[in-house]
Amino acid sequence: MSNFDDYDFDFDRQYDSQRNYNLDDELDMYDYEPEVRRRRPEGARPAGSRPAASRSSQSRQGTRRPAGSRPAGSRPSGSRSAGSRPAGSRPSGSRSASGRPTGTRPQGSRSASSRAAADRRSSRPSNSRPVRGGKGSKAAQKKKKRTTIIVVEIVILLILALVFFLWSKFGKVNWDNIQMDEVKTNNLDAATEEVLSNYKTFALFGVDNRSNGNLDTGNSDAIIIVSINNDTKDVKMLSVQRDTYFQVEKDLYRKCNYAYNHGGVESALEMLNTNLDIKIDGYVSVDFYALAKIVDDLGGLDLEITNKMITTDNPETHQNALAGYIAEVENVLKYYPDEKEYWKYSDCYFDKPGTYHLNGAQVVGYCRNRYAVNNDYGRAENQRKVIKLIVEKAKKANVSQLNKIADDVFPKISTSLSLAQCVGMAADVSKYNMAESSGFPFALKTKTVSSKTGSVVVPCTLTSNVVQLHKFLFDQDDYDPTEDVDAISDHIQSETGLTESSAEINQAVDGSGN
Repeated sequence: MSNFDDYDFDFDRQYDSQRNYNLDDELDMYDYEPEVRRRRPEGARPAGSRPAASRSSQSRQGTRRPAGSRPAGSRPSGSRSAGSRPAGSRPSGSRSASGRPTGTRPQGSRSASSRAAADRRSSRPSNSRPVRGGKGSKAAQKKKKRTTIIVVEIVILLILALVFFLWSKFGKVNWDNIQMDEVKTNNLDAATEEVLSNYKTFALFGVDNRSNGNLDTGNSDAIIIVSINNDTKDVKMLSVQRDTYFQVEKDLYRKCNYAYNHGGVESALEMLNTNLDIKIDGYVSVDFYALAKIVDDLGGLDLEITNKMITTDNPETHQNALAGYIAEVENVLKYYPDEKEYWKYSDCYFDKPGTYHLNGAQVVGYCRNRYAVNNDYGRAENQRKVIKLIVEKAKKANVSQLNKIADDVFPKISTSLSLAQCVGMAADVSKYNMAESSGFPFALKTKTVSSKTGSVVVPCTLTSNVVQLHKFLFDQDDYDPTEDVDAISDHIQSETGLTESSAEINQAVDGSGN
């Protein structure tokens, strides 16, 4: 038999009209992926397709052929003998026992798409178990879990260490359990309450407690109201002159430092609230001599020594006023243990005016001196100047310096603030902007009211000064004082005979601390 007997060379017939191939035949011929098979709806067959009896005995209906498998009797690779079919010949339409037309595809004629399909099948991931120790293995999951637990434990230990450290430091503070909400205030209107809620208002007391050794009572040599704007972090200070004539108790009028000395801190807070129409959120009382420790731990401060400070004598001792205050502080603190009276001449006397780098004792003497400055107003101004310098220097202090301050100063502090408030403020210290400061009363005159009161600072008048205070501390325009303040103001005016036009001194604003 000729080599060509198996082939049909009737070229007159139309190929498409004689073959009657359906979709299944095409899929079998080109071995399409199962994904292609699923595109035809199950059970659907085009019109004129061959009957099921003509197909292979192995039904294809709803069955997917495993990747790479082929029914028995299908054409094996390389099964044809060389030259058994002429190139480009057409099949005669005969089929193998499997129902697939034989000789329908020349060797090596597979399309690029079928080769890509074969590549995808060969690259298909196996269903076998992952290699031991791989990313999804149980061992890897256990290792990851152990690592997570270790990290969490380390974080917890660090937090506990930080809490312990903070508690060891802040635990030295004299925490006052005073309830600030129960401290008496005037009946403020809703608009004022809303304005004050945008600020944190604190009272700072510098107390000389040498006589009693505690911060519950004593002479409050410094009384400073501090307002902190919650949004801008601007910090303003207002020194209340310690000799200001106020109502210190119901129907009792004295110098304002009387309240702290006779009624303690709660009495002093109520005095400020009721005379000034404010609501203090908290207070801090500091032993005045602790200021020396703070300055020394920060490395000292640069301050100007004026000619007046060098030449002015204390009228009571007839000695240089500044030298006397510095020597007293060094004596109280036993600043130089090897010296007979614990102070040094070189610390107390200055040859000429100029800017000097002062130690802690010198700075405290500088803050307490009222003879070489403009009396109590100049002293309060110097105190505010020193506080600004301390804050600015503390913002740049290292951890060692801050730790030393905590150890030296915290035992000499009493406060109503909570630990959380203190930590929060310490965290925000770098954001604080030391803004303007001034003294209260703004407009005043000194006068001796009686032998009991001595010479006092009289606000001219209290009502007008309170209006100015709310503008300065809280940016509140056209403030209308309460009836309580008006009543106190009327009493002071009636007792002293001083009106708004009687003012002889108007305290200026110090300006920004930056």
